[in-house]
Amino acid sequence: MTPLKSLALPDVLDIAFVAVLVYALLIWFKKTKTAFVAMGLLMLALVYTIARIMGMFMTVWIFQGFFAVLIIAIIVIFQEELRHVFERIAVWSLHGRGYEQPAPRLVEVLMTSLAEFAQEKIGALIVLHGRDPLDRHLDGGWDLNGELSEALLESILDSHSLGHDGAVVIENGRVTKFGVHLPLSKEFSKINNLGTRHTAALGMSERSDALCLVVSEERGTISVARDGRLAQMPDLRSLQAEIERFLAEKAPRPAKGGFLLDFFKHNLREKGIALTVSILLWLFFIGIGPR
Repeated sequence: MTPLKSLALPDVLDIAFVAVLVYALLIWFKKTKTAFVAMGLLMLALVYTIARIMGMFMTVWIFQGFFAVLIIAIIVIFQEELRHVFERIAVWSLHGRGYEQPAPRLVEVLMTSLAEFAQEKIGALIVLHGRDPLDRHLDGGWDLNGELSEALLESILDSHSLGHDGAVVIENGRVTKFGVHLPLSKEFSKINNLGTRHTAALGMSERSDALCLVVSEERGTISVARDGRLAQMPDLRSLQAEIERFLAEKAPRPAKGGFLLDFFKHNLREKGIALTVSILLWLFFIGIGPR
């Protein structure tokens, strides 16, 4: 029986780095709803691993040639998602966790304005900036950089205003742009019988972590789009809870238990799978591999 290689510091770092990569892939597949693609890739990786361990050289040779084509196919098919991933890495590396706390009156102004728009059946589309860059998704419109207020939103979204048919972008309590056009969703099963505003809100939520608030001009209802999902709010209390939850996640207050406690609160299953896969890969290719 081949002896197991002793675990040194470089091996620990190797396992940790691979675990982070696997975890990132799992979260990516989870958020982009490509679980079947992930399962297919996992099965291929399992077959390749078994073939290598058992010394099936022809199968290994075929898989090595196939993986080169597979990587190109993944880049072509998921180019938008990959661009999104690299944007998030860039944002995290530049800003870390240092995001500004939202303006104190942000929720109050939004609730007052949206309730009035819904009552008067004034169509509105408001985008709350998250952590992802939005510029490449925005088309047209005007720069403003004005302090958020009920009067400003009312004047922008008035039916006689040039910016009425576009979206308003809010970042750190300021209206940075208005009258902009957003990318439309291509999820036809979700946009059946929806207007342009709802389709645009869903499209933006599919491409970024922004929160999109929509008021229907026909029905006077308020809907929220986030992470590729669109939901109509049953009442103003639910709407306020959605906005506050979004702001708390995008600009969190320092956790009492510190970073480690906050880290272990979320996605425990994915973290466990990533660590297990990383250890198994080390065992197969390094721990019991050729010396």
